[in-house]
Amino acid sequence: MRRDDVNPMRALGSVDPNSFRVAQTTRLVHSLEPAPGIRFSARPRSQGHTNEKELESPENEIFAHKSGVKCLAIDKKDGQVLVSAGADPSIHIWNLESRGSELNHIHRPSASIGKLSHPDAHTHAITSLSVYPFDYKPSSIFSTSYDGTLKLSAIQPSGITPTETFKLNCTPYAHSFSSQPDSKRLVAVATSEQYVRLVDPRAGLSIHQLPGHTGAVLSVDWAPHNPHLLASSSVDNKALIFDVRRGGFNAAIASLDMDDPTGLVLPDPTVPVSALSQIRPAYSRNARAHSGPVTGIRWTSNGRQLVTAGQDARIRVWDAASGANTLAHFGPRVRNGTTSNLGERAPLLIPGEFTAAGHETLLWPNFGELSERGEIFMFELREGTFIKMLKVPGVLKARPGPIQPSALRATRINDMVLRGCGGSGEGIELFTAHGDGVIRSWVSSEADAEPTEAEEEVLSARKRKRDVLDDIYKTFFEAGESGAHN
Repeated sequence: MRRDDVNPMRALGSVDPNSFRVAQTTRLVHSLEPAPGIRFSARPRSQGHTNEKELESPENEIFAHKSGVKCLAIDKKDGQVLVSAGADPSIHIWNLESRGSELNHIHRPSASIGKLSHPDAHTHAITSLSVYPFDYKPSSIFSTSYDGTLKLSAIQPSGITPTETFKLNCTPYAHSFSSQPDSKRLVAVATSEQYVRLVDPRAGLSIHQLPGHTGAVLSVDWAPHNPHLLASSSVDNKALIFDVRRGGFNAAIASLDMDDPTGLVLPDPTVPVSALSQIRPAYSRNARAHSGPVTGIRWTSNGRQLVTAGQDARIRVWDAASGANTLAHFGPRVRNGTTSNLGERAPLLIPGEFTAAGHETLLWPNFGELSERGEIFMFELREGTFIKMLKVPGVLKARPGPIQPSALRATRINDMVLRGCGGSGEGIELFTAHGDGVIRSWVSSEADAEPTEAEEEVLSARKRKRDVLDDIYKTFFEAGESGAHN
């Protein structure tokens, strides 16, 4: 919705403040565009009068990490702090408020750590990153790495200092913790050992494991509405829900089944007991969420839906209460190819407070080992309706012939985070982590951009479907009219 369409209604008082705010934020989300002038440089500022302006001119690429940027995290309280981690391995802290409202700005890290700067730093590529949400201001971060550890580090003016190291003796791919105040503040870690590991950072130990998967667990996400529910996904094609208060195999209380569009139905007291056997159990070892490894799982911000992504090139939306597959279809363009390196690949769900009810939005960076084109698709969550495509600027079309796989390409998008506070004037900012070591920025654009070729094709196909439906309805109507006259 354009601003000039909303403001007159706002002036007349026909739109309540909350609806007006949601309409504005929805417009801002839908108008995200590349901001190539906002860049991140890990290179220290030059001392004296050197060629800094030449080295960091708009024509030259600058890098946030020497190797690919693996993951990003943002402080969810005020959105002022961005944390990035790379394959170097290194971690940088960035103050996003340093640029003001300028669209040409180079961010520099306010604190950093690497394996050469601290003896307790990670020694291998970092796999996941998060900001501890219970601090008054960002002062602690969690990180996992291929070195087989989960680390808790303190953010200090002098740098980043690891304070706790949890040796997992396996490969951790992702981690999550409940941000609810009444939670036990456990860290759930997706590991290569077919179970979810629960770590208590206050006690300094791993308390227990959650079995249920038969392959490496790639993704975990704590429910936003319940401090005891945890969702996970795995290379065994399964997506499970755990109750962390339980132990052993009893902890897995539900499994998502892609062949079940109905979900759990509470039994009718009038139905004979013999008929209740037709109702499927909430948890089944045979249930499959995808016909390939499930690389990511996320709860929506209200906890009503779960979203999964699989290497069968499908994104699925599930009703969290019943476990039903809602059959949302995101089209044939979705890619989530196999790779030689396992890892979490999950969609970015736009929080519900930014979009109107029924129009929740997700972002998906297409991934293909041999077919990456730097594409981010924006969809409506409920029906999978295509909204727009974001294209990484400066990416050339693929040349004909075989393409060599490489994790160090600009088109490899490893992670995305959204900043919704608006201290910089745009209101919405998106940051993406790329395989070439660059953090790219996207901001809301006021201009109405011309639709891309892909967007025009989707809109044209949608119009053809509407025309066909209109013809069908017209035929039914005319048949009904003729029948009435007869």
